[in-house]
Amino acid sequence: MSAASSQKVVLKSTTKVSLNERFTNMLKNKQPTAVSIRATMQQQHLASARNRRLAQQMENRPSVQAALNHKQVRRGVVYLITLHQQMKT
Repeated sequence: MSAASSQKVVLKSTTKVSLNERFTNMLKNKQPTAVSIRATMQQQHLASARNRRLAQQMENRPSVQAALNHKQVRRGVVYLITLHQQMKT
């Protein structure tokens, strides 16, 4: 029995990749968990809500409303000029 316990066991390396490289690759290729996916979706939803709120605030600013109205008036004027020119011909 003591002769068997004193023998060395030698394992041949079957790969050229070190153990550290294997674990590093595993961590790099790790799939996202359900918890991290859920957290990401919640962050995106929160960001979307903030962006909608900001867009609403911008839309309610007097300077933005004036610019939007000016653009609409210009379109109307261009349309009327075009219509008038078509009626002449």
